[in-house]
Amino acid sequence: MPQAPGKNVLLISLDDAVAYWHYRTVFGQEIQTPNLDRICAQSTAFQSAYCQVPVCSPSRASFMSGISPHHSGITGRDARYLDRFGPENLWPHRLKSGGLYCSTGGKVVLGYRALPERIHRILYSDAPETYAIAPRRRRFKDRMLPGHVEFGGFRGGLAADTEAAEQKLYCNTVADRAIAFLDNYDGAAPFYRGVGFQSPHGPWTTPRRFKEMYDPGAFRQPAAWAGGFTEPDAAGRISPANFHNSSRWFWKQSLRNYMSSLSYADAQIGRVWDALKASRFADSTLVVIVSDHGLHLGERNRFSKGGLWEQVANVPLIIHDPATPEARVVTDPVGLIDIGNTVMDYLDLPAIPGSLGQSLMPQLSGTPAPDRAIPTVHGDNASIRKGRYRFTRYACGTTEMFDLSTDWWQKTDLGPGHAAYGDMQQAHAACCSAHGLPPAASAA
Repeated sequence: MPQAPGKNVLLISLDDAVAYWHYRTVFGQEIQTPNLDRICAQSTAFQSAYCQVPVCSPSRASFMSGISPHHSGITGRDARYLDRFGPENLWPHRLKSGGLYCSTGGKVVLGYRALPERIHRILYSDAPETYAIAPRRRRFKDRMLPGHVEFGGFRGGLAADTEAAEQKLYCNTVADRAIAFLDNYDGAAPFYRGVGFQSPHGPWTTPRRFKEMYDPGAFRQPAAWAGGFTEPDAAGRISPANFHNSSRWFWKQSLRNYMSSLSYADAQIGRVWDALKASRFADSTLVVIVSDHGLHLGERNRFSKGGLWEQVANVPLIIHDPATPEARVVTDPVGLIDIGNTVMDYLDLPAIPGSLGQSLMPQLSGTPAPDRAIPTVHGDNASIRKGRYRFTRYACGTTEMFDLSTDWWQKTDLGPGHAAYGDMQQAHAACCSAHGLPPAASAA
């Protein structure tokens, strides 16, 4: 058997995954993530990690480049952002230039389809992989998709009911090909492999058994939701309500769809993890597990992304260094913008020029993370997490500040009269200035 090449990187990305540790039993029924749990038993879980944009493409542009959204110019939905922000700016290109064999499968950089070949060639060493995308309810309307059944709720709750239908699911194929890569790669160069799952992004299609893991009747809305939520008009403009929470049964079915998809993603991650740990790369591969952003799960009449509250900004981030396989929990705020320089640090490559991201490698050995303000922006609207507080300033000048230690659902705006408001306002202005936001969004 050939020797395992030097340091490798396996990046596993989820789509729309909430920071699940905050939701373990919050809805009255335990979330099932046995594989992530066993991975965390020998990894570092960053439980206060934040996306830089709560929307797919700009978030991925930021964490795959290490560049702040306003520095790259990718601050909103942009399916063609690589035409403006060249692929040479993404850190897989730096890895390829540094001698790694670079490969990817699924949604990592942009979208569920393969990248255009000219872009793929710049970033990766192999040929593009193509995947079948899960049908959404509107595509088959009044006829049922063969091999599937519906469980109800938002987006229909589609489930694969036959082995043939299950094998065709996007995430199953992504895992199959990642496993094949780990089983078959025999190059002399170290590798980077991206593994991009669709789940738990809608339409939340899973094998039937994952829907049946959850009893919708057992879900309960948190007591904090009672009385509803208040919010400034500016919040509704960037993230409109899209879900009516008045029908409790519909909400319970919808939550079952989401949680089953999260558990399905967990199962696929477990398959890839087991393949890695059974391979010759087990002791030489950094594993990064991350989501591009979170999702509202019915609160604020939303089953969507896009806002600047904690439930969308906070995401799971798990990093496994085989040299320090210990369970650690980091609650200091960090950003997805840190992933690129963490990878560069692990591989002993130069830091990314112009990146405000910091390597998280010291935290894998127990060093506390620096006290920082971590931004999440949507256009020129900006929020920061610093210490126990979330401070948001919308482009129109409206502000919100919440104490997350006592008000995780963010129902009570502390307002300018709070003792910490001035310090948070200054931290917000300094953070926005450093990350390139225009003065209107960072003015004191």
